Amino acid sequence: MSLINIENLGHQNGGKILYREANMRVNKGEHVGLVGPNGTGKTTLLNLIAQKATPDHGTIELHPKAKIGYLDQHQDLDGSQTVEAYLKDTFQELYQLEAKINDVYEKMSVDYQESELTKALSWQEELSILGFYEIDKKIGNLVNGLGIDIGNLEKRLDQLSGGQRGKIILAKLLLKNDDFILLDEPTNFLDVAQVEWLAKFLQSYENAFLLVSHDVDFINKTVSIIYAVENQELNRYVGNYDKYLELSALKASQYESARQSQQEKIAKLKDYVARNAARASTARSAQSRQKQLDKMDVLQAHSKLVKPKMSFKYRRPGTAIIVDAKKLEIGYQIPLINPLTFQLREGQKWIVKGHNGIGKTTFLNTIAGLLKPLNGELKIGNGVDIAYFHQVESFHEETPISYLMHLHPEMLEGEVRATIGKFGVKSELMMNPLKSLSGGEQTKVKLAALSLEPNSLLILDEPTNHIDVLAKEALLEAIQEFPGTVLITTHDSNFETQWADKVLNFEDFID
Repeated sequence: MSLINIENLGHQNGGKILYREANMRVNKGEHVGLVGPNGTGKTTLLNLIAQKATPDHGTIELHPKAKIGYLDQHQDLDGSQTVEAYLKDTFQELYQLEAKINDVYEKMSVDYQESELTKALSWQEELSILGFYEIDKKIGNLVNGLGIDIGNLEKRLDQLSGGQRGKIILAKLLLKNDDFILLDEPTNFLDVAQVEWLAKFLQSYENAFLLVSHDVDFINKTVSIIYAVENQELNRYVGNYDKYLELSALKASQYESARQSQQEKIAKLKDYVARNAARASTARSAQSRQKQLDKMDVLQAHSKLVKPKMSFKYRRPGTAIIVDAKKLEIGYQIPLINPLTFQLREGQKWIVKGHNGIGKTTFLNTIAGLLKPLNGELKIGNGVDIAYFHQVESFHEETPISYLMHLHPEMLEGEVRATIGKFGVKSELMMNPLKSLSGGEQTKVKLAALSLEPNSLLILDEPTNHIDVLAKEALLEAIQEFPGTVLITTHDSNFETQWADKVLNFEDFID
């Protein structure tokens, strides 16, 4: 049974053409990954399927009886609602049925009627079949697996951080068990252990889903079909991400061979027409070949993916010890972890690990001087300049060009364009509002701006969220080539390799 059928989809966003005559079909129970570089329209496609946007042309048919859910991290929530009430609202119809049963029993205590008892028992059996008596267990499994603090269940939604709300929204979507769910980067707010748990959950998920993620390992573990956004089309590949790479490369090679063969044929036909059109004896045959040329569907050269070339400016510090901490306590009113004592030396690259909410961003903010330590000593070395990539930043009407030129007014527009281009943002997007760009494109612009700040200590808070595979590779290469010191947090398991000099795991500093 087909849950979704897309035919001849055409759509553009901000003047940029995303899809031309694109087609897609997702059947019942299929686990599908949607892949492609930043800015190719993956989130736009999810919005089109979820009917949050209308395609320019083509059709998107949804099965009339299928329930479709969408992981929308930006949805409006009733902040006064508790987390527990928000999650249990998923089963509102079942709770209403329970209320009807209780009402029947209450009335029967005054006026016993056999027919009413039969009705109540029938409803009770229905509740059992629908899993009503396992709701708390289901919620508990998701809360535990996604790393939601049990104490947060009684909190209001407006008391939670953005990351905590993101987990709650994901938990509710998974509780609903819809026929088809749209998952847009569901791992962004999860740490490594939680990503692993979610992968196992989705492996055994009985219904269909369409997943957008730039975490290759996660995609490999969860999907069996890939739809790739390639040259404004949606191409279907059977297999996981690794198999897609193999099949896509083969398809591209075959297409290029066919195109080269066609180009040779076109050249011969044009040459014949040019040499014979004017001669009476061969004019008819020249016209015949010209007709062949006119009718020919010319294969266009496909654009090739180019890895960005990222780099960061280094400024030599006046000391070998970049950060010196003794019994450092971080937090707000109370310490988040036990005291830290360490020395971060020139040229070292450290990964800061730990589950969400443990204090990684708080630690980075403290090192950067944005927060004061609660206790202990923290010394930043003499002549240490810090460049800091923040995880969250709001944009208004500025474009990538105006954003960088505001930060660096001494630069010419051509220099700014070249800098942004090196980080993988296409020229046609540089004058669009930043808020209209994809999360990955926004991250690339922010990294481009950061690259202009000479520094000896580079602090990166979750820079791998949203960016595509090639951009991650380019960022890792830039970090490794950077002569200075680096502190970085990331949940991307593919990014955490043996390149780091040290992994500072905050889970080792809690009781």
